[in-house]
Amino acid sequence: MKNFALITLSFLFSFQLSSQESKGYELKFQIKNYPDSVAHLSYFYGKGQFYRDTALVNNKGEFVFEDKEDTLEHGMYSVLSTTGKLFDFVVDDQQFSVSSNHDDIVQSLEVEGSKENKIFFEYFKFLNSRQKKSKELRDKLETAEGKEKEKIIAELDQLDEEVANYLEDFHKKNAGTLPSNFIKAVKYPEVPENPNPSDSSFAYRYFKAHFFDNFDFTDGRLVRTSTFHEKIMYYLDKLTYQQADSIIKSVDYILEKSKQSPQLFKYALSFLTSHYERSERMGMDAVFVHLVKNYFAKGMAEEWYSEKNLKKLVEKAETLDPLLIGKKAPNIVVKDTAQKKFLQLYDVEAKYTIVYIWSPDCGHCKKATPELLKMYHKYRDMGVDLKVFAVGNEYENEAWINFINQHKLDFINGSDGGDFTSNFRQLYDVFSTPQTYLLDEDKIILAKKISIEGLDKMIEFLINNEEK
Repeated sequence: MKNFALITLSFLFSFQLSSQESKGYELKFQIKNYPDSVAHLSYFYGKGQFYRDTALVNNKGEFVFEDKEDTLEHGMYSVLSTTGKLFDFVVDDQQFSVSSNHDDIVQSLEVEGSKENKIFFEYFKFLNSRQKKSKELRDKLETAEGKEKEKIIAELDQLDEEVANYLEDFHKKNAGTLPSNFIKAVKYPEVPENPNPSDSSFAYRYFKAHFFDNFDFTDGRLVRTSTFHEKIMYYLDKLTYQQADSIIKSVDYILEKSKQSPQLFKYALSFLTSHYERSERMGMDAVFVHLVKNYFAKGMAEEWYSEKNLKKLVEKAETLDPLLIGKKAPNIVVKDTAQKKFLQLYDVEAKYTIVYIWSPDCGHCKKATPELLKMYHKYRDMGVDLKVFAVGNEYENEAWINFINQHKLDFINGSDGGDFTSNFRQLYDVFSTPQTYLLDEDKIILAKKISIEGLDKMIEFLINNEEK
């Protein structure tokens, strides 16, 4: 059974179907030998499955999910007991009845009043029976020999052909229904024989190019199944190189296809923006900035995104944009520890510069700062042209100076002082400390928001790459 999660009402409401002709639903179930006194109704949406209703079960296994005012969106749902999922079904009409027997739920499923569930359950039953037959044959195959083995293999091949023919006929008869579109959507492309054996990337390229062939992007109902979210994340995580430019290209490809359905586009844009905004992988904020600048800021979400939230999103993207890897880091102007001289990041001359924004009261900083000092001296002793431009984040400087003196931090140390207040907190989007950036000699950002261990490995990689 999938994990369940809460999701905000505003997010849910933004994806409700805009026109619903009637109110109320009544779904009747009878599952003989049902082992519990309670049943739950859940629905699929995007990446999760969520509770929708609960019903008491009588001693005949009968229960009803009903509401006289609410309506159920067209999509896939599940009946759950307290121990797990019993079966999936489709909501097309708002009133229908389902019967089954807990001893063999799939094969005994019957429905009245729902055309799509008749289709769906027919598929379930066929597939379940053939899977049982396949298992029996494969169990026999483990010990079979000679002609008996050949016979079993032939039967398995025949079974595969039967399933393929059934599915072809199933989709022809039921074209356009949610069960047909869903079953096609979950199918992965079959890679043909490589026409050029010397081309080792053929299988990967073919699989990626045809990954969405069976997905109907005009069918917005698919957002209310388990497949849409899984497909887009598989494409992004498994078939896309994990570097911002490559991910941006794949994200644009998915969103362009999703534009064929308002429901799919809304979900994809909202989820992907949130996903890459929260990503802890270095450099993925570039994907977030790209999505905001090229979709939200261009009015593609104004119908379902409030003006206030849109403004906040755009402002955040504008703040992060200058801080993306590959861009020149904003200048920082602070005062030295004596509060007499101004220090500027752009005045630092070094092959590599570490910008380190920290606080003496930050628990993580207390551990990371001595580690940074040790790493700094290691590379300086090796002759690496490396400097640390360390900026105290607090407005009061006494604790900051005490920490510098106690740990003998021979960095370039600066902070605000007296009546002078720098804008580095806004420039560098400092909501937590420490913040760590690695810059090259032109102050181009090479790495950001990285641990000291990760920073150490990055510098080592750059040094080794220089030597080749």
